[in-house]
Amino acid sequence: MTNCAKGYGSMDMRKNKNAAAAAGPWSAPWRAGGLCLALAMGLGACDGLLDVEIPGDVPAEALDDPALASVLVLSAVGDFNCALTNYAGATAALTDEFIGAAGWIDYTDWDTRRITASDNDLGQGGCTNFGFGVYTPLQTSRVQAESNFTRVQEFPDGDVPDKPLSLATLAAYAGYSYTVLGEGFCELAFDEGPLATPAEAMSRAENWFGQAMQMAQQAGADDLLNMARIGQARVLLNQGRAAEAAGIAAMVPEGFVKYVERSGTAERRWNRIARHTHGDFYYSVDPTFRDLEFGGTPDPRVVTADAGRLGHDGITPIVLPMKYTDVSDPIALATWTEAQLIIAEAGGGQDAVDIINALHARASLPSFASSDPAEIRNQIIEERSREFFLEGRRQADMLRYGIPFQTGFNHKGQPYGDTTCFPLPDVERINNPNIG
Repeated sequence: MTNCAKGYGSMDMRKNKNAAAAAGPWSAPWRAGGLCLALAMGLGACDGLLDVEIPGDVPAEALDDPALASVLVLSAVGDFNCALTNYAGATAALTDEFIGAAGWIDYTDWDTRRITASDNDLGQGGCTNFGFGVYTPLQTSRVQAESNFTRVQEFPDGDVPDKPLSLATLAAYAGYSYTVLGEGFCELAFDEGPLATPAEAMSRAENWFGQAMQMAQQAGADDLLNMARIGQARVLLNQGRAAEAAGIAAMVPEGFVKYVERSGTAERRWNRIARHTHGDFYYSVDPTFRDLEFGGTPDPRVVTADAGRLGHDGITPIVLPMKYTDVSDPIALATWTEAQLIIAEAGGGQDAVDIINALHARASLPSFASSDPAEIRNQIIEERSREFFLEGRRQADMLRYGIPFQTGFNHKGQPYGDTTCFPLPDVERINNPNIG
């Protein structure tokens, strides 16, 4: 199988933080055989679709076969799904979604925000790593999507059934790979290039989503079209282009959801959040996300349950997230709900209040009422924290809105570090001739 990639407080405290917010691996020597090897191992990711495994390396030229177009697409999708799952777990630990309950330092460093550039887990860890591999899985996902796009694009049209659909898929997943890298890392590098900023990653994502939307329309693939629309709106919002973001988000139909599918058939396809909470008891839901309600009504979007036991560390009481209870539970990637909250943030005012209340109605929650711009914005931030709980979005929102990260000492007396965005791993900085 592919190794595609190694504060206590109250809800009011979190809402106060929200209110304050409103006022290497990819250098040339590594990549030479990286794609063919990743594909050879990655075939096992396509459980139920392609139940084969190819031993050893596959020469790069062997991939230049139109008959492999569907394999190239599935490989890229599988690598992104594996990367996003790791990223969601890592950022849940890093932010105020989880508190640590593991005795292993590999996990403790994440929940105490002591992730440094020299951290092997961050830089070289894979999807099944002990800890959370982040950089390598996301860069693998990006390289697979881009390289496979070029390959499929060069195949004769007549030799690839549904070629626009294949290209739209690869472009969309390239866009999401760049988006997540840009949201999570302080600085980056691509393909042995110089240091790149998160803004540059977003610019690349915007380009890929543009191509994905164009080709999805050509293919008549509404699912991919809406997935790309939400990605593009997300990028535009990150770029401060809120009105443009809202315009694209408004095209997404009600109820749309695109998932990162998970499975219990192979470890690299597990939902690791479910595994590390319900299975390993390495993490417990942070008190700020427990027993959430609105107007005295429990919020069904963030349901938790007392496990009645201590964690792996023998110290931390375990409170389980009920959003994911099994390793096969999918993770939402792009939703109509996100599109609506983008529109709300862009417009504000009564239109935003109406959107919030439409989401509340879907969750059987009381209505929200306010005409104060700051209160409305704070509520949008709060809605995002609940709607996107454990979906890999909290770190980016804390950075974008200026929400404070935990400081001082955690519930076990361990000091918090200063990691907010992820540093560029030393393995990239040292091995990249245009940086080191």
